[in-house]
Formats: sequence, structure tokens, C-alpha cells
Amino acid sequence: MLEFGVDEITLVLQLSPIIKGQIVLSDWCDIAEDMIYRFVDKSGFKTIYGDVILEERPPSGYTIAYTYGEHNFYLAVAYHQFQVRMGVVIKFSAQALDYYCEASGLKVYEFIQLIKDNYYTIRLSRIDLTADYIDEDINVTTIYQNFIDNKVGVFREHISEKTGELSYRRCDMQYQGFINGQEVPTIYLGSVKSNSRLRIYDKKREQMERKGSKLEKAKKCHDWTRVEGVFRHEFAHQISDRLLKISTDDEFANLIACTIIQKFRLMYIDSGVIDCDTEYSQMLLDSITNQNFALKSPSSRNYDIAKSLAYLFSGSGVISTLYKIKAIWGADAISELLLFIEEYLDEWIQNDDCRYWLRKNTADYRKNYPDFDMVLKNNIMPML
Repeated sequence: MLEFGVDEITLVLQLSPIIKGQIVLSDWCDIAEDMIYRFVDKSGFKTIYGDVILEERPPSGYTIAYTYGEHNFYLAVAYHQFQVRMGVVIKFSAQALDYYCEASGLKVYEFIQLIKDNYYTIRLSRIDLTADYIDEDINVTTIYQNFIDNKVGVFREHISEKTGELSYRRCDMQYQGFINGQEVPTIYLGSVKSNSRLRIYDKKREQMERKGSKLEKAKKCHDWTRVEGVFRHEFAHQISDRLLKISTDDEFANLIACTIIQKFRLMYIDSGVIDCDTEYSQMLLDSITNQNFALKSPSSRNYDIAKSLAYLFSGSGVISTLYKIKAIWGADAISELLLFIEEYLDEWIQNDDCRYWLRKNTADYRKNYPDFDMVLKNNIMPML
């Protein structure tokens, strides 16, 4: 049996860009509390978890946090009283999310669609997607040994720009096994700092040793191996955008399978050459009914403009300077300054670094962002 699910999520609610541009910092706490009220009302948090309680362990970087009911799992809704750009975060542990889904009868995609509101936007900053292999005789120690022996590797699709031919390229991905006696019940693939990381572990063993919430299920099966993809930041954003659009459990399962196999396709290697997909990757492939979702990974240089613009807005003092000019001489002074900058750019002589950057990146930017408005909406407005 192959089951798909979500282990844990972290959501961030941001004020819509129009509303955010109209508020002042002194209003932020009241506005954040109102955002939380709207979210709690839509999600039914109080009905499911219990009454609001001050949480003494806010998520990292946040200062004011609440939880709901008294439970032995971590659940927090939080904000920073001086950082509007951080929005409101909702952090579910795996057990807290499972508790909510079981009590509400909702899948994660249904929950995210339920809490939509015109007052704020919704984005995941982290989501852990899971594929559970139950009674499929998949052994984690054997997988780890195959990595050690160079018999298994991580591969990703590559389409040649010249010929259009599809091939598979091996990813030089670090792996780490946690040894327990003669066995390796847990393997990690990928860097901790990466936007995507894979964990393969003996779920039955974990539940039996920890007396977990799925203990009865673990007792009933012979073996239970979990493949868990952790997706953060930009990848999590893309997944949340798709979750807002899907409408059935089959589409939900399809999304999970597509995402895991795209980033972590495990294939057998024979004498340094690809042999075939591992049985567990093949099961994921067989479960995909419509391969209509793929995470986009533009090169890091393609974020240069977004980073530079974000710095102009938040770190360089430009906005403060423009505000002072507007306050002293009015809006016409800003228009006059922008016109001067436009004329100055026409006369400016590019340096070698600028010319080289444009040669390497212009085509990618025009392909990924046909209109500059897309750069603002996708990269700048969420940061403000």
C-alpha cells in the first residue's frame, strides 16, 4: 500500500499589498490581532483545539504567540510587534496538524482553501510531503547500503535546449545515515540549508519506540517506511499556490507524488550507468495520473534584481529619502526626481560587469517574467 499525506506545515499570512501600503507601525499589533481573529474564525481553531492561551515559546524570530487548548504537541500563531513584513505565522507540528485534519475531516488543501480571506494572502514557508510504503518490504538499511556501495543515486530530468531530448542527470547530493546497532533506520538526503530535503525512515519503528499517535496502525502492519520531502521557501510558495487550485483528493495525491519524484528520483546504478528506477520510485511514478506540476528552480542569479529591489525598499534608505523629499516639496518633486533618473540612465555608460550580467541573464528574465509587473507581484510585494 502507498499512502500520501502531509506531515507538518508552516503558514504565513501577509496583509494584501494595498492594505499594507496604507498602515503605520503603531497600528500593526491591532491589525495582526485582527488577522488572527479572522483566521481562527475561518479555521475553527477554538472548536477543534480549545480556547486561546499565551504561548511562551514563539516560533523563531517572532515575539507574540498564542496556542489553543492544552495539548502535548506544538501549535503556535504568532507575529512580531515591530516587523510588519513578517506577517502572521501559523506553525503546526506534525501531531498538531494530524489532530486538526482528523477532527475537521479536512485535507491540507481543503484547510488552506477554507482560510482564504481578502484581507490577507496565504503562503506556506514549509511543507513536509509524505509517501508511506506499508507492507511493501522496503528496508531503510538496505537503501543506505546501496548509497554506500554506489548502487543507488538521486537523478533529475534534463531536457536538452538544442535537441529537446530527455535524459537523467545524477545529483551530487550529500546523504547521512543514523546508525542504530546493525541498522540504519533513518537517512537524510540533501543539505539542511536547501529548499528541499528528503528523509527516509522506518515509521513503524519510530511509532513503536516513541509510543506515537499512530501506534495502533504501526502494530497492525509488518513494515512501514516513510519517504518525506521537506520543502521550504520558494518551493513551499509554489506548492501553496497549487494547493489553492486543486479540488480533489486524487489531485492532492498526484501533487505530492509529482513533487517528491521530481526532486528525489532514486535510480539503480550498474557499473556507473543508470539501470532502472528503484521499486519505491517506480511506485511513485505509477501513482502519477497527470504530471502537471513541477517546481521551478531558476538560477540564483535570477534573483539578483529582486534582491536589489528589496534592498532599495528596505535596507538602503532610499524610501526614507524619497519620503522626506515628498514631505518637504510634495509629490511633484518625486516625479521630477524619477524623470531625472530616467534621463541619467539614458546617458549612463555600462561597466563590464553590467554588460556581462545582461548577456547571461536577459533571456532567462524575459522568459520567467514577460512583464516587469510580475517581478513586483512575485518577489517584491510579498517582502514589504
